[in-house]
Amino acid sequence: MRFMKKKILIVGGIILLLIIIGSSGSKDSSNVVSEDQPNKEEIVQQEEEKPVEETMLVVTADFIDEFDKNQLAAEEKYEGRKIEFTAYIDNISEDITGTPFLSLQPSNDEYYFGTNIQCFFKDKSELISLENGQQVTVQGKVDTQMMNILIKDCKVVK
Repeated sequence: MRFMKKKILIVGGIILLLIIIGSSGSKDSSNVVSEDQPNKEEIVQQEEEKPVEETMLVVTADFIDEFDKNQLAAEEKYEGRKIEFTAYIDNISEDITGTPFLSLQPSNDEYYFGTNIQCFFKDKSELISLENGQQVTVQGKVDTQMMNILIKDCKVVK
């Protein structure tokens, strides 16, 4: 009886070994992918993960006019877009959360009471050397309009 169990185990082990060898050797070589070369799925995934480089839209004072004429249409057109614009500094400050910002207006007229652009920065060090009334060119991403047109992730380019 003991000899019979041992024989069954040996035969079963051999059969299992043959199954394993047979299944690994029967793979279609056309599906084998070299580790050096990505397969089609990896290429598609890599292409999808590449960030789409967004073009910078240079805007003028007409940008503010569009918000004054129809805020909803202007937000639909510009929200999330990267823009560059030149304007005059009306105020350099921080909001109630401590985020530094520039309040900008299209003209250097001290009696201008139209819509301003409020441009938020991650770091106030860019704003230390600036002064009210100075003309600056700024880049950022359009957010929305509250009382001012809000621009996030700003940086001074000149």
